Formats: sequence, structure tokens, C-alpha cells
Amino acid sequence: MLYRFFPKSYRNKISEMIIMSGMETTAEKYINKSLIISIIMALAIAFFSQPYSMVILPCVFVAVFLFMNAWLILAIDKRKGFVESILPDALELMAANIKAGFIPSKALILSARSEFGPLSEAIKKCGKDIMTGKTLSESMAKIPKFIKSDLLEKSLRLIAEGAESGGQLVALLEENAIDIRRKQAIQKEVKANIIMYGIFIVFAGVLGAPVLYALSIYLITTLSSIGASGTIPESMPSNMPFFRFGTTISPDFLLVFSVVAILITTFFSGIIIGLISSGKEKEGIKYFPIFMVVALIIFFGARIMISTMFAGFKPI
Repeated sequence: MLYRFFPKSYRNKISEMIIMSGMETTAEKYINKSLIISIIMALAIAFFSQPYSMVILPCVFVAVFLFMNAWLILAIDKRKGFVESILPDALELMAANIKAGFIPSKALILSARSEFGPLSEAIKKCGKDIMTGKTLSESMAKIPKFIKSDLLEKSLRLIAEGAESGGQLVALLEENAIDIRRKQAIQKEVKANIIMYGIFIVFAGVLGAPVLYALSIYLITTLSSIGASGTIPESMPSNMPFFRFGTTISPDFLLVFSVVAILITTFFSGIIIGLISSGKEKEGIKYFPIFMVVALIIFFGARIMISTMFAGFKPI
């Protein structure tokens, strides 16, 4: 289908990301599926937005297609997070097997427990490569090709280089496991200290902004209706700025503007939270759909509530 029209570099990148995410599919199937979902979503949303369908159609198509690509990034990061959480246990188990008298290749294969998930398969391949005559460094270098993790890559490189330099493999495995646990403990402490920043951003972007937009729409609509129906007394100078009403703003325009502004606000709120919590902007992509849905529900709910509360004050 349309898969062939994409640049080769993009197709190769998607193929690499699929391998890193552990998905059992191909780049061609994933891209074609993303295009079909994007087209269906764009047509469905554009159908319910008739006055602005020609503008919304391409915007929704691009947004959904980009989100499908971002979904791969989230899958890779989720896999990476799991592997890094169990990596110290895997290293300690390897060291324990070597202490028990097994050769390194056999110790690696025995430490490939099923609960280690994707790391288990990578460890098995590494042990089999060592059995076939490859060096420890060459075998361990292949593991990060299936799991994208800087922590995993650096740890394995340090272990391989240390072993080649004459270091004891057991000590290298145990010391790396201890260092990883210490780093993870520091990261948890940092996240606990910055949780207040995250709460403030969520409150401002997901709760405060939608309510303010809903209130602004009601105030502008009310002032416009007052300006259209009100009359200025003859004794009052007509050139006073307070009594001069400008052109009436369409409520539909205000609604579209508010929704777009909320989407932008929630997107960057997620990005900022990802940045301050983990140091990586892409970690915040997973928060965007949740923030978007909650903010839109609050926005439309606030509109209904404000209209109901102040219905008696609105001029007839």
C-alpha cells in the first residue's frame, strides 16, 4: 500500500523501533495500520465539525499518525523501565551461578528466568553465543540491540571490559548490581522531592485552564449580547471607550479556540512533567491522552455549570 511511499530511512527507523518494543509485527503492517486508523479518526471527527471540517481533517490525521508513532516510543520506554528494574536481580543471579561452579555461558543461560521477560531471551542468546566460541564482550554487545536502555548498555560494557582486563566476573556483576540499586534509590528520592511541581502543573493545565476558558467564553458571550441589546443614554458621550462595544465574536470560534488551546496546554503539561520527573521529554507523552480527556471533560462540564449558575443574570 502506501508503505512504499515513505522514505527508506523512516521505514528502517520504524522497523528498528518495533524490534526494540518487542512487538510481533512488521514495519509495513504497522505503518499501514497507522494510516488507516488516522484516516478513519480524521473523517469521523471532521464529520461532526462541519463548519471547520477542511481545517480539522488534516490536523487530526497528522495528530493521530504522530501519536501512533509516539505509541512505539512509549512501548520501548515501558520495556526499558521493566528491564532496568529487574537488571540488578539478573546480575546477582549470574554471579550466584558462577559462584556455584558453572562456566559463564552456562551461568548466563541458567539465570534467564521467565520472570525477567525480554531480558531473559537476550541473556539466553548471549550464553549460546559464548558457547559457540564468541567472546564475552561480543556476546554482551548484542543484548542492547533488542532492548534500548543506556543503563543496560553501559553496565554490560563495563562488565565485559572489566572481565577482559583481568577482573573477576563475579565481583563485576555484584558491584554493578549494587551501583544500579543505589542509582534507582536516588531516582526515587528525586521523584518524591519534585512531586509538588507535578501537582501544580496538573492543577494549572488540567483543572485551572479549562475552567478559565469556560468562564471566558461565558463572559465574552454575555458582554456581546449586552452590547447588541443595550442602548446608550443621549446624555452620555458616545466616544467613551467603556460604552463602545466592538464586533461580536462568534461563540463557535471561541469554542474552537478554547479546545485547541486546551489541547496545546495539556500536551506541554505532559511534556514538562516527563522532563522534571525523568529528565526526558518523551516520558511525558503517555500523560497527554489522560490530561486531554480530563481537561475536555472539565471544560464542557464547567460550561454547563457556569451557564446554569448565572442563567438568571443574563439579559433577555
